[in-house]
Amino acid sequence: MSKRFSIPAILAAAALAFHLFAGFSFIRSAAATYDETVHLSSGYSYLHTGRYVMNIMDHPPFSEMLSALPLLALQPRTFTGHPYFANFMPYHYGDLFLYQNALSPERLLNTARVFTFIIWTALFAGLIWLFASRLESAAAAALSLALFCFMPVFISNDALISTDAAAAVFYFGSFALGWLFTSVKTAQKPLKGGKKKEAGGGLLLWAALAGAASGLAMVSKFSMFIVPPLVAAFWLADNFFWPRLKISKLLGYLLIYFAACLLVLALVYRFNLGLYWAGLSATLGRLDSGRSSFIMGRHTLKGVWWYFPAALAVKTPLLALLGALAGGWLVFKNFRRDYLWLVLPPAVFFAISLTVKVQIGYRHILPVMPFIAMLAGLALARLLELKKGAWLVGGLLALNAASVLRAHPHYLAYFNEPAGGPANGYKLFVDSNLDWGQDVKGVAAYLKSRGNPPVIFAYFGVARPESCGVDYVPLGVVSNVELKGAGAQVCGMKDLLLAVSATNLQGTYYPDKETFSWLKSRKPVFTAGYSIFVYDLSSDKEGLEKLASLFDREGRNPEADCLYARAGK
Repeated sequence: MSKRFSIPAILAAAALAFHLFAGFSFIRSAAATYDETVHLSSGYSYLHTGRYVMNIMDHPPFSEMLSALPLLALQPRTFTGHPYFANFMPYHYGDLFLYQNALSPERLLNTARVFTFIIWTALFAGLIWLFASRLESAAAAALSLALFCFMPVFISNDALISTDAAAAVFYFGSFALGWLFTSVKTAQKPLKGGKKKEAGGGLLLWAALAGAASGLAMVSKFSMFIVPPLVAAFWLADNFFWPRLKISKLLGYLLIYFAACLLVLALVYRFNLGLYWAGLSATLGRLDSGRSSFIMGRHTLKGVWWYFPAALAVKTPLLALLGALAGGWLVFKNFRRDYLWLVLPPAVFFAISLTVKVQIGYRHILPVMPFIAMLAGLALARLLELKKGAWLVGGLLALNAASVLRAHPHYLAYFNEPAGGPANGYKLFVDSNLDWGQDVKGVAAYLKSRGNPPVIFAYFGVARPESCGVDYVPLGVVSNVELKGAGAQVCGMKDLLLAVSATNLQGTYYPDKETFSWLKSRKPVFTAGYSIFVYDLSSDKEGLEKLASLFDREGRNPEADCLYARAGK
């Protein structure tokens, strides 16, 4: 191993070890996030029954089934005879599957999480290495891999049961493999008469693999329907400006590409392609209607064009952001056609994201992020060539690691230093950028340290607080399942504790966006994972009156009367 490569290889290995440590730590710390119960239970029902019914209009089945695959060995109950299953109630069915099963919720959830986290990490790492090493150098590949490993968006989202990681890895893979098709030399074997035979074997392989990756993207998330036409357009444009194949031969390889893509789609959907188109149509219709979201103090139903640029700016480590900008500058300074496959796919996806009306998470631009890691890796590889470049690169990666560790183990809540770090994140973005219902365990640990007092809980999520040992009274809960509380009574509380999820603190899904704004001038006694704030209102007369009015608004007059009396009103 050359000295020029040994240092990047060591850095990449250390970063990968950190990535695995961080991912497993996050898995242990996080309760079920908002959609995980649905993805896991739906995927297991597909595997167990062979029928696509539960969540098929919202998400393609591949990623959900893959996540549920290790549960086959555990043999949990399926509840397919329950009315929740018969009436296609995915959140209620998911709640039943996770919290009423013979196995513990943590074992079911974390078995699936660990399984897919390892798979997504291996696929991302392999594709980044393949793409970057062939496009640039082994050193650039190792440093790109190191940057990927230090990006919290991958640590957190790859460790959750969702469709985002699958869509991102296969989007990236489609273009990485698509570029490898264009990089095959087409004149290798001389024939009689001075003619040359085209190297069809390599072209055939990469065309088929790119098609398979595109098909897997499509069966992971409906937004990936854009991938096949994009890859085809890139191939046609590439061959138009830099001719190397006769158009008839290129069209033949495109036919192979589309055949491989269609075969994957057909196999996963069990040759019921009408079901895919029905799900895609339903999803596009929902996306066009928009959704409530919060961004930097502003509430919107139809979105703002700058949502994802802002999220990218505050939730991406500075080394990746600045490195990608430097990598982009190097690409255009030393332009060659191969670089278009590195910059255009993320640029196109990012441009499309500016028009999206549903804006609930940075995770929706996850397909852009492996390209950012590669661009930054190219820039670090150039720095490595400088005198004492190894020390400089090592120091930058160490600073990046320190920045990421500030959020440990709550990597979903990562915000970079200019944004004020994770503690300031709730002022900028909420929902799946920060608060996906994952930090119930932190609330439970804090309450246990106080002797397990009951708490009034304005929770955003679907994880059952009582499963973590929280005795709570629900207030202003935003959930797709019924969370009725664990038996605590407001009138019997010695300490008046109120826990509020960040999404609810900002009023994202409330008609009255100022519902909990009065809490912003109060300091919480504890914050669980940067996303759930616990306030002690025991001696806060004004706070008790505000809280009583919220119970009144929900028509819960006995609780309100107790609080008014406690406030001396």
